[in-house]
Amino acid sequence: MSENSRGSWNSKLGMVIASAASAIGLGNLWRFPYLTAKDGGGAFLLAYLFITIVVGTVMVITEVALGFKTRKNPVGAFGWIHPKCKFVGVLNVIACMTILPFYNVVGGWILAYLVKIHTFNQVSDYKVEFTNLITADYEPLVYFGIFMVFSAIIVFRGIQKGIERFCKILLPLLLFLLILMMCRSLTLNKALDGVKFFFIPDFSKFDVRLCLDAMGQVFFSTSVGSGVYITYSSYLKTTEEKGIGKIILPVVIADTVVSLLTGLTIFPAVFAFGVEMTSGTGLVFITFPQIFETMYLGTIFCYVFFLIFFLAAITSAISLMEVPISFLIDNLKLSRKKAVVVYSIYCLIFGTICSLSFGRLGGFTIGGKIFFDQLDFLSSNILLPLGGFLGSIFVGWILGPEKLHVFVNQKQQKMYEFCVKWVIPMATLILFIDCIK
Repeated sequence: MSENSRGSWNSKLGMVIASAASAIGLGNLWRFPYLTAKDGGGAFLLAYLFITIVVGTVMVITEVALGFKTRKNPVGAFGWIHPKCKFVGVLNVIACMTILPFYNVVGGWILAYLVKIHTFNQVSDYKVEFTNLITADYEPLVYFGIFMVFSAIIVFRGIQKGIERFCKILLPLLLFLLILMMCRSLTLNKALDGVKFFFIPDFSKFDVRLCLDAMGQVFFSTSVGSGVYITYSSYLKTTEEKGIGKIILPVVIADTVVSLLTGLTIFPAVFAFGVEMTSGTGLVFITFPQIFETMYLGTIFCYVFFLIFFLAAITSAISLMEVPISFLIDNLKLSRKKAVVVYSIYCLIFGTICSLSFGRLGGFTIGGKIFFDQLDFLSSNILLPLGGFLGSIFVGWILGPEKLHVFVNQKQQKMYEFCVKWVIPMATLILFIDCIK
């Protein structure tokens, strides 16, 4: 299949914006806050930032360089390294197929909030409201289905007319709204307590489990180990190979900045309103409505923010969908239309099970976890780190990272090669072994 039939970005900037919009999603706005709360605030943040620098950044650059070099989806890219390495690409595809069903469910929750905002002035307990939503039988299924169809339509429209055009509109709006919300949150009473909790580490909280959660969050948030960057960079039209590392650095920077903005919005509000730190997956859905209650024109701001939250979820969802779609197009020779339909049916089936696992199917557990939580754990703590580990092994020791000319500066290139060959494999292996004990 020719490169033109696969699709391509209109420019390098378009790819960078789409990649950044992919990284900036529920991982930052939904998952990062509740993991930070669970693992002691500043201690988790410190581990997260360190792992982002030494693992996340290097893995993003590696995946982008590999996709750009081969112009193939993850299966084809790793097959280019060696035919026996194709299974790593298959693992990337499976990771996306594991994440997207429960990701779509959370997207449905956001959509439900957009519809319900006008009734929030009648809500006395947002925790009860959120619980009633996710445990219902049919309501969350409807919203999940709408969210899934919307993301599928964007992927169906292709690279330039769908993904790139959409992300160029979304990203600036998302950053503006987050900064606005952060400024309002920081003016609340006791906001400083939340800032201290977020930034000042309690070193007694450091343990292997915290580091494992931080590693999983880095992989989940940046989407490394999923093949997203391999797929996206395979659509680049430029022939320039050297310096690809610096081109993609804004993606990791943007992802990290949004996580920090989210923390500076959530935790001041948590302390100001006395919201339980054990709110878990519902922390954002419980805390944000309380912020808007105190704001002038709060209902309007609430609508706007959850719309941006919805769109942020969409950009990540379409990137997670594009990886399997690219595989179906390249390897099974399906048209984009057929590939989107086939994969959407898959997401509909498993997303339904995820949604019902909070209610009617709550008694069905795997390893003591409901289906939703098991997919979250499997993707973030098993599949993504394993994909990153194997990818670094094959790039570092079979291909040779020197063949991916990611930096013009020789010192930077040598540091990059060292991280790919030694730092990433050792870090991911230690945490992966602990996870499967």
